[in-house]
Amino acid sequence: MKNFIEKLIRKVRIFPPRQEGESREEYAKQRTVRGLKYGVFLLTAFAVLRGILVTAGADVIVSSSGDGRKLPIYCVETQEKKIALSFDAAWGNEDTAKILEILRKHDIHVTFFMTGGWVESYPDDVKAILAAGD
Repeated sequence: MKNFIEKLIRKVRIFPPRQEGESREEYAKQRTVRGLKYGVFLLTAFAVLRGILVTAGADVIVSSSGDGRKLPIYCVETQEKKIALSFDAAWGNEDTAKILEILRKHDIHVTFFMTGGWVESYPDDVKAILAAGD
């Protein structure tokens, strides 16, 4: 066990050995700076981890109205056989025309959610989506 620990310490050296010709002051300064860097890194990592754990454990409630309904709404009771489809338009527009063509061909109605950046980048696609909705 002692040999294993010694090998491990040699492989995982936070502070490298002092170089030949290096003064004690230079070596001490390097160790201090490296120790501070590792300390700041560890404190930051622990703070981020704590933030994740605190956030993950918190109850988050999103309400769509004053009556306390929670979002997102995944289903509603109905006798009709229906589903709701939505598309998030936030990246490219390579498939927009093909998607609109398939939706029109099969008479399928969907909701498109668009980011402001996407709307600014692809105004013709926004107009095509609007026109397809009529």
